[in-house]
Amino acid sequence: MYKIFGFKPDWRFGRVAEVEFSIPRGGSYAYLVGNFNAFNEGSFRMRKKGKRWSIRLELPEGTWHYGFSVDGEFLPDPENQERETYRRLSYKFERKVSVARIIAEGGFFHRPSATYLYSFAGRTHVIFRSLRGKASRVVLRAGNGEIVMRPKTHDDIFEYFEAVLPGKGPIEYSFLVETGEKAIEYGPFDAEPYRSESPKWVFGRVFYQIMPDRFEKGPSGTPGGEALRSEEFHGGDLAGIAKRLDHIEGLGVNALYLTPIFESMTYHRYDVTDYFRVDRKLGGWVVFRELVRELKKRDIRLILDGVFHHTSFFHPYFQDVILNGEKSRYRDFYRITGFPAVSEEFLEVLKSREPWSEKYRELKWMKRNYESFYSVWLMPRLNHDSPEVKRFIKDVMRYWLENGADGWRLDVAHGVPPELWRGVRKAMPGDAYLFGEVMDDARLWLFDKFHGTMNYPLYELILRFFVEREIDAEDFLNGLELLSAHYGPAENTMYNFLDNHDTERFIDLVGDERKYLCALAFLMTYKGIPSIFYGDEVGLNGGGEGLSAGRTPMKWDEGEWNLSLLNATKELVRLRRENRALQLGEFRPLSFKDGLLLYERIHGDESVLVGINYSGERRTIEVPGRYLLEGRKKIELAPWSFLVLEG
Repeated sequence: MYKIFGFKPDWRFGRVAEVEFSIPRGGSYAYLVGNFNAFNEGSFRMRKKGKRWSIRLELPEGTWHYGFSVDGEFLPDPENQERETYRRLSYKFERKVSVARIIAEGGFFHRPSATYLYSFAGRTHVIFRSLRGKASRVVLRAGNGEIVMRPKTHDDIFEYFEAVLPGKGPIEYSFLVETGEKAIEYGPFDAEPYRSESPKWVFGRVFYQIMPDRFEKGPSGTPGGEALRSEEFHGGDLAGIAKRLDHIEGLGVNALYLTPIFESMTYHRYDVTDYFRVDRKLGGWVVFRELVRELKKRDIRLILDGVFHHTSFFHPYFQDVILNGEKSRYRDFYRITGFPAVSEEFLEVLKSREPWSEKYRELKWMKRNYESFYSVWLMPRLNHDSPEVKRFIKDVMRYWLENGADGWRLDVAHGVPPELWRGVRKAMPGDAYLFGEVMDDARLWLFDKFHGTMNYPLYELILRFFVEREIDAEDFLNGLELLSAHYGPAENTMYNFLDNHDTERFIDLVGDERKYLCALAFLMTYKGIPSIFYGDEVGLNGGGEGLSAGRTPMKWDEGEWNLSLLNATKELVRLRRENRALQLGEFRPLSFKDGLLLYERIHGDESVLVGINYSGERRTIEVPGRYLLEGRKKIELAPWSFLVLEG
């Protein structure tokens, strides 16, 4: 069940509820899971409270979807009969889950806070919230003027209104709320707008993500390795990346995100055995230092991938637990549910001479006494309550920042308690960009934890509009603006993508170069930090299923490249990098209807007009005066095409 124990002011979301979730006790451990952590174990561990498992959370108001995971098995709330099928294309989740509706009294709401009053890039955003259908018009009174607030977006409970003012200093203001029956004064307020503390360098960057094993081999090559499962090493290494820096720089991208490069037993390296060593199969420390030097010369920033939800089974600390059991000094480093952590039979199979792929399959089904990532035996879960684990994470992250990295992408960030990330953020240099893998609603992971997250909710909207056509242009816009209302200034530092190492290739999903470029044009002209996954620029197709679908080895035979796609990508990257309006500008929707997306990005005296015709029909757009093309006030867009005009 869930119980609301009251509401209190919050500097991020204006107001939050203290909510207790509980379930009758059973099993050896339990977690609260929901769309606030992508239904992932690890982050919200429940405690024993009498005969129940229990946990308290502070949640913003609204509708939340949740359930429980007991000994790794998902359960909807048996004491809450309100359930819905919750579906997310972006991380392939569909399940009947429980619903929590969290709403305080009162039809209207505003409080100066990070998502209701904030300044960004020299302007101030003011947000007002109403229960749906309660306000017919909202007027902002600031200084000696009045501004009719724009109806911004709505969800199933609330609607939001927005006004954008020039300047970033303290303001005195109030609201006049018209209900159809009467006008209500709301306020006054006298406040300093919230300003986010993000590394300034990120706004001028376009990212390029590489999975090193699948990219390119260096001149002399590096040793391969035996795969634990059926996946094979392809032999890509850091020298191979250095070898192709002319290609990377030629795209115009100027930030590199590498999936894990640390010592590991697999090609993907999400099972780390030594966090302080560059994998020898990637070339080791010397090659890493050479790559860092070359990146610095070219002003290309470097982001590393940190795996701190779990380690490898073969990490020395976990091996000490296997060897010494309860006497191990690392027994509290992991989530051990009983000793011995594995049986003698498990160890016999592990030590056998069977091929690794066969051993892996056998071990998969054997009973174990430790928690792990999605019940994968190879990836034992860290105990994030341990001070030693917290210290270890900070030490690793600082070490690599001191040795050439400019920031971190944190793997399975939604499976680690947000309080841990808050401590990490405080311990890192202010200019290090930190973004987490949070595959659903990221509100609990922003502001004082990460500068941004991998923007899976935006990816969800992109899939539903550009791929599945489940929503129309108006619904797409409403979804964009709802994310804006939820995230406030943090949406400007979200890591945005069309695909990555855990998804299918977007070019395969849409099956059409024109449609792909329409989506890419949107990504490069929208708010947030855009990224390209290696090979997207030349039309690299994926293969296989599941997480490995997009991890195709890069093709370096230019005869197999889609050169028109490559040139279009370069031009969009150039536009993004050269135009401050695209990096920092206000988003102004002009028309989202019948497959046509028409909007402006405006920053000071710079502006950009973007038109995307995502339909099979020709569309005519009216061009505002500042963008007139050879005096033409109207421009016709061909089916599945886009236009970007600078004002």
